[in-house]
Amino acid sequence: MDLDKLFRPKSMAVVGISRKNNLSPGRIILLKNEFEMNVDVYGIHPEGGNVEGVDLYKSLGALPVNPDILVIAVGPDDTIEYIRECVEYEIPASIIIGGGFAEIGGEGIKRQETLEKIAIDNDIAVLGPNCIGVYSPPLIDTVFLPTERITRPPKGSVALISQSGGVLVDQFFVKFKERNIGVSTAVSIGNRAVVDESMLLEYFSKVDPETSNIAFYLEGFKIGKSRKFLTLAKESDDMTICYFGGITEQGKVATLSHTASLGGNYKILSGALKQYYIIQPHSERELLTMLKVYDVLSHKKNPFGANTITFGKVAILSVSGGHGVLCSDMLSDYGLSAITFTEEEKEEMYEMINPIAREIASFNNPIDLTGSVLDKDIENIIQYLSNIERIECILLLLLPYPPNISFQIGRRIANVVTAKKKPIITFIPYVEKYQMIIESLELSKIPVFHSIKEVVQAASALKDRTRIMNLKKDNIFWEDKR
Repeated sequence: MDLDKLFRPKSMAVVGISRKNNLSPGRIILLKNEFEMNVDVYGIHPEGGNVEGVDLYKSLGALPVNPDILVIAVGPDDTIEYIRECVEYEIPASIIIGGGFAEIGGEGIKRQETLEKIAIDNDIAVLGPNCIGVYSPPLIDTVFLPTERITRPPKGSVALISQSGGVLVDQFFVKFKERNIGVSTAVSIGNRAVVDESMLLEYFSKVDPETSNIAFYLEGFKIGKSRKFLTLAKESDDMTICYFGGITEQGKVATLSHTASLGGNYKILSGALKQYYIIQPHSERELLTMLKVYDVLSHKKNPFGANTITFGKVAILSVSGGHGVLCSDMLSDYGLSAITFTEEEKEEMYEMINPIAREIASFNNPIDLTGSVLDKDIENIIQYLSNIERIECILLLLLPYPPNISFQIGRRIANVVTAKKKPIITFIPYVEKYQMIIESLELSKIPVFHSIKEVVQAASALKDRTRIMNLKKDNIFWEDKR
């Protein structure tokens, strides 16, 4: 099957277009791709006509070209007939928006079996049914919601695959945009009758050059495909991250009627993922934090050089003593520890900051520069810490409230980090007035998070990434660093 036609089509046809209802899924998909995306799109309606100036064709046979992909937004029985037409017109890929298949049981299971047989026998890459399909900028967007109602994430390195379309556009699209996490392609797989998580992992890890991190929201592996998935993840040069829904007994019941999935034993699942070098976040926030730091590190403009954290040795730099204490309390839970400064190092840092701040600052770890800090003080201490080899990462808790911290602080920090190549992870409140500081850092590929816990989780994720990338290269030193 040619999965490239799902994500990089040159032409696309849409069936299920209403000429009266301007909010019907097929109509939204047609117009969105006609006016906003780069694919050549054709609409089909049995009576022809047009919608908003876009001509409609009466059948697939009437199209001027055989499209690379057919998007189907009709009822389940008509869907089967259109898949048969894909065979007749040699259309290599299809996205099925509608439901009425295995998720409803009974007759729906039989329909899905028929669908699978036609597609597999004829090598048609079918996505769905019961899905919203693909967002692959700038080519194709089959999310059947008007653009003004959804948030699109920026372009980046993360391939995002979700069994749930709702989770994709709400929990992920919105929060990716808020956190500036970049997506290469987003895919809703629904019932995954044909194209499943293993096929997508293989495609994004071996074929797609724009993807470096592959993230899944799953409600259980497809039956009989878990071992293939695990093996592909272990062999991949990319990071694979899996976040699971349906891990409780009530959740398992819910997934049956949602995407016809069967969840397994959670402890066995977690052990298997770890054995095959797959990252498993335990919360939605942890997933987003991991993906943000991995996305940043996948860009060519990487300020951290080798960006390795082997032992988890960190220095905490704050302008608030309380924030430093909270950060310190979390380190051990995430496999990190604060280094101990020598008396000589403390004295040298003392001499680096302004006379008012130095008398009330603390130069233990965490370092508290207090509200009397100046831009130059923060810049000097980061530069000093960057030269201490036993520090693997600096956790900077930057509250821009003190009056002597300017809006140029982001650029000044970026200049130091880019020159020194020491990993630094930053906390700045996500407040509109501080956006200029956040933007200065993130334009230089320095990740900014909006909670102390996320900063600690990000450093831990960087440590996990170091271990996994080395284990994939058979560097056994990391075997005991689990």
